[in-house]
Amino acid sequence: MKKQLFFALMLCIPFTGLTQSAILNSWSDPNAGTQNLTMHKMVVAALIYNQAVRRTVEDYIVGLYPGLATQSYLLMGDSLVTDEAGESQKLKAQGYDGILIMKQTGNNDQQQFVPGRAPSSYTTWGGYWGYWGGPHWVNHYNPGSPGRVENTYTWFVQVNIFSLSSNNLIYSANTSTTRPGGTVPLFEDVSNAIRSQLSTEGLIQ
Repeated sequence: MKKQLFFALMLCIPFTGLTQSAILNSWSDPNAGTQNLTMHKMVVAALIYNQAVRRTVEDYIVGLYPGLATQSYLLMGDSLVTDEAGESQKLKAQGYDGILIMKQTGNNDQQQFVPGRAPSSYTTWGGYWGYWGGPHWVNHYNPGSPGRVENTYTWFVQVNIFSLSSNNLIYSANTSTTRPGGTVPLFEDVSNAIRSQLSTEGLIQ
C-alpha cells in the first residue's frame, strides 16, 4: 500500500529537467530600453547545420514570442545569407525591424572524480565490531560503492539581437549549459533564459 501511494504521488509531481542555462554576461544598447520591441516584427534564426533541427528550434523560439517573431527558414529558406543589404531590404519591406540570431560558440568536456562510499559497517569501529557476523548483519550491511569518473559537458551559445532599421546590435548574451542532452534541448533552454532576461530588462513584454 505504501509503495502504491509513493508511486501515485510521484506521478503527480511535474518533471523538471536538471539542465538550466546560465547567462554568463550580456549587454544591451542603452537606447534599446526606450524601444517597445513588442510593437516590432522580429525574425529568429538558429544557425544550425541540420535543417530539421534548425526548424524545430526556430519553431520553439517563435512560440516564446507570440505575435512578434517569425522563423527565418520561412522568410529566407535554407541558403546562407550572401547579400545582407538585399535581405535587410526585403525584411524591412515586410515590416520586420529586428532579428535574433543564436549559434553555438563552443563546448567543454571535463572529467571529475566522484569518491566512492565505504561499506556501512566500516563507518565506525563499533559498527564494524557489532555487525561483524551478528544476527542483523545481512539486513544492515551495505557493501558501499567504488569511485567513478564522470564527464561534465558544457555547451556555450551566443545570442545577438540586431535592429534592422539602424543595422546595429542592440542586445548580446553569452550562455553556458551543462549536460543539455542534445542540440534541441540546448537551444530551447537557452531561449527560455534569454526570454526571461529580455522581459526583466523591459526590452520586450
